[in-house]
Amino acid sequence: MSRRWQPGSTLPPLYARWMNGLLDGPIPPETTATCEQCVMCGDRPASPASLSFFNPETKCCTYIPALPNFLVGRVLEDDDPAAAAGRASVERRIDARVGVTPLGLAQPPVHTTLYGLGGAATFGHARALRCPHYREEAGGACGIWRHRNGVCSTWFCKHDRGAVGERFWHALDQLLAVLERELARWCLVRLDVEPDVLALLLPRGSDGRGKKTTIDAAAVDGRVDDETFVSLWGRWRGRERELYRAAAGAVAELEWRDVLRIAGGSGEVLSRIVASAHGARRDDKIPERLVVGQLQILSAGRDHFSVAAYNGRDPLDLPRMLVELLPAFDGRPTAEVLREIRTVKHVNVEPALVRRLADFGVLVPAPEVSAPAGAARSASPGAGGSARRRTR
Repeated sequence: MSRRWQPGSTLPPLYARWMNGLLDGPIPPETTATCEQCVMCGDRPASPASLSFFNPETKCCTYIPALPNFLVGRVLEDDDPAAAAGRASVERRIDARVGVTPLGLAQPPVHTTLYGLGGAATFGHARALRCPHYREEAGGACGIWRHRNGVCSTWFCKHDRGAVGERFWHALDQLLAVLERELARWCLVRLDVEPDVLALLLPRGSDGRGKKTTIDAAAVDGRVDDETFVSLWGRWRGRERELYRAAAGAVAELEWRDVLRIAGGSGEVLSRIVASAHGARRDDKIPERLVVGQLQILSAGRDHFSVAAYNGRDPLDLPRMLVELLPAFDGRPTAEVLREIRTVKHVNVEPALVRRLADFGVLVPAPEVSAPAGAARSASPGAGGSARRRTR
């Protein structure tokens, strides 16, 4: 019987230290996204027809992470006995040589292709796409949890604050992607990788714009051409692990201000977006004016509805009586709407419930409408139209 796995922290230690330098407070954990006992597996049988739930044999780990050189080095340097299985899985990827370059460990082309084609029908379901760092013998633990990449650090199936939390993590995902790319390249300069090798690693058009994934017979078979591999490693050929460890050592010395300088303008822009989204994540004020968002009715019973707004994997169960009150939120001041519901419907809707409905996109901030030229200044804020909403 496999033991239950307990994840260690919200972010890997390296990234957590950097975010401490950027953000003005802690990052609240996502308590409803339970990696150690996947809430998306439940007690239901694994079935391709049940796409709202994951296969218990894969969870959401049907994704092979691309690891920048410095994270590969951190895995190799981690001598904690508990990290041995994860370290061995990274060693196997290095030995296989597929996608192994001085920049780090890239996704195998076949996996990238299948992942892109499969979409929701395979994500969380296809065992063939399962991550090589997934530890089945340990109840689905992540073997490289302390050194996982930005994508795996920021993706959650559910969020404690719904769309508000999702916006923060999506912004952080974008920031970490830039940091990983720029720091991996910075490491190559720091380690004096030859210009000819750099030109091969970063060819013209390496930003990915308009680039299509192509695979040949060797990629399908998992074979790597010896001559190509040697040319990609230059003087570091045969010392691949040494380069990764050296990259980890170089990055470990960096403070947040150094990381931001290396990341350049993109890092600066995304850092501001992350800081703003973090502030919104910690702010519990209710929007002054609300309207009904775009809802998807997943199921309906005599007394309850199951609805999804911001994320189909994170629905809310709402009493029918509450759903019937939603049209009252028509862009008028929220306090006025709540008073009307109490007076006319004799129902007291608590502010905390309104906040939750707004977090999950059931209610959304009303768009600001500019009064047309010559219109009376005293016109009602909600006059001239009804709230736009869609149910299906």
